Amino acid sequence: MNDSDLIALLRQELLSEGIRSKTIPMSRFEEVKAEVTKSMNGMTDSGLIKYINACFDFATEKAIQNPRSILIMGVSSPKIRFRLTHEGQEVDAIVPPTYLDHADAKARIESVFKRILGEHDRRYVSLQIPVKLLAVRSGLAEYGRNNIAYVGDMGSHVRLMVFASDLVCGDHEWHEKRAMARCERCEICSRNCPTGAIDKSRFLLRAERCLTFLNEEETAIPEWVDTSWHHCLVGCLRCQDICPANNRVSKQCVEGPIFSEGETEMMMKSSRPEDLQADLRKKLEDSGLSSLYPVLPRNISLLLDKDKRGVA
Repeated sequence: MNDSDLIALLRQELLSEGIRSKTIPMSRFEEVKAEVTKSMNGMTDSGLIKYINACFDFATEKAIQNPRSILIMGVSSPKIRFRLTHEGQEVDAIVPPTYLDHADAKARIESVFKRILGEHDRRYVSLQIPVKLLAVRSGLAEYGRNNIAYVGDMGSHVRLMVFASDLVCGDHEWHEKRAMARCERCEICSRNCPTGAIDKSRFLLRAERCLTFLNEEETAIPEWVDTSWHHCLVGCLRCQDICPANNRVSKQCVEGPIFSEGETEMMMKSSRPEDLQADLRKKLEDSGLSSLYPVLPRNISLLLDKDKRGVA
């Protein structure tokens, strides 16, 4: 089977698993890499620079010498509702999409890759590169005004994954950066952003003002941030839940476990998961919440303080 047929078969098999995909030649990634590097050289937004350096590794030759193509995938990623018991009441603690399902998404993709590419002795490896920009330029996704990527009817509730392979990619889509056409006449997300991170005068988000950036950091929450703005266990959904492009998915939510009053108190007081009792530690590990340490205790306190004051 030639490479074009393998790419077509792989795309079909991924789609049968609910995973959308695009394939581009490695040369296109080099374009994106140069674009990001150029932007960073002139960048003054310290928050965005820190985020890029922390999240991305531009090295592509991980386990493949001379990789020839990049495969970009979008996997549905719902939000998850946990419940914290506090003063006799259960308080919703929402974790937005993409925080807790990386391993599951990767396993789903690799099971298809193993079946299709492995049987044809083709090599592939997961990468940690700027997948959002690649997804948009490949035609898999479009930007929202909030700088979040939207993929078809999955909206922004989607985890983007990227792999390198030794497949040779011929014909492919390639676009300039683009936002959804509907964003031109819609400002709902910017009006609903409490911190002013979505600036109508520029394309990029003001990362240093984004509530997601602030409550993911281990450093203290700035004094200008109102406690009432916190409504998720981590991150923020104010621009996504209200977005018309998410009408189909915004109400979808996977139910996570309920934490008792004692468990909630214990999490608030323990800065490290290893300090928790074994049964609670296992409960956190099984649910994925242990990955939110060390900010989890502080964020629980912020969320419960808001609930205690009756803020919507």
